[in-house]
Amino acid sequence: MKNITSCAADGAPNMMGKKNDCLKFMKDANPEMIIVHCVIHKKNLVAKNISPVLNEVLHAVIKCVNTIKASAKCERLFKLFCEEQNEDHGRLLFHTEVRWLSKGNCLKRFMQLFDAISVFLSEKLEMKYLLTIDGKAFVSYLADIFEKLNILNKQLQGLNKTLVDAKAKIFGFITNIELYQKHINNRNFDQFHWLQNVK
Repeated sequence: MKNITSCAADGAPNMMGKKNDCLKFMKDANPEMIIVHCVIHKKNLVAKNISPVLNEVLHAVIKCVNTIKASAKCERLFKLFCEEQNEDHGRLLFHTEVRWLSKGNCLKRFMQLFDAISVFLSEKLEMKYLLTIDGKAFVSYLADIFEKLNILNKQLQGLNKTLVDAKAKIFGFITNIELYQKHINNRNFDQFHWLQNVK
């Protein structure tokens, strides 16, 4: 225990409580140890707090995905439909709250199969909303932003990563977000792969 200089946790009571938690026992054994809140977990908590409009779009995407993946028969039919349409993929990916990369992966796959999904679910109310110019622009924007968040997530993980490295990556990301915001205000979508293709 004496070799541990710091420990990061996700803020759960069983990890960071004041009486019977893991970090208290570690701190009792090594009083010099520094305890910090996990940078990746903090970033993901912030990423959950999106505007009501974008949240509505995200839920529409999740409902469409769940509709297709609700039964094995429906998923099989969708896979066959994608093969007929010569799509690169035949499966959608679930969004799971506990998997940090799943939101970005789900949105990216949704955009890759957007045309096939729009035909397959043409009668579904959520799909009709996503087929409007605003709906498609919002889901494209979400796919681009969460893809950038996934890249940041991967940069923050791995061996020999320090708090200094994480801080540099996060401040770099914040600078990029400010730049993206200026570009969007000027209707320049060069850094947004999906958004620039919305017509």
